[in-house]
Amino acid sequence: MVVSSGAAIVSSFKLNFILTDLIQTQIFETMIMLGCGMVIALLYGLFTRHIKIYIKNGIIAAIYEILFWIFAGILTCQFLYYCSYGEISVHVICAFVCGVFLWNLLFYATMSVGDGKCSNKRKEEARSLRTQTK
Repeated sequence: MVVSSGAAIVSSFKLNFILTDLIQTQIFETMIMLGCGMVIALLYGLFTRHIKIYIKNGIIAAIYEILFWIFAGILTCQFLYYCSYGEISVHVICAFVCGVFLWNLLFYATMSVGDGKCSNKRKEEARSLRTQTK
């Protein structure tokens, strides 16, 4: 009985993947729209953080929200036009939604931890200590 090494088995085992043009374009579209979903989720996280910190008026915040979603729609259309000339399909929509969820799962918690409230509390504590010592 002859026992061969693992390297000989791996070198003799070859995978021949033949990707058709349709599969290649669908993978390209999926990756582009996955990135689009992640970009929109990033911009929305930054936008909501900005709104919470700087804008206190509800009407102005609503106007900014509408303008953001118009901008997000235009940006999504640009991504979609780049990858498939504006053609909407099921895998493109699923990739976009997965990109949004992937961004929120991987990065949103780390980005939203510091929302500026800690530094404001420290400033207030330092100010109150200064007034107490006077």
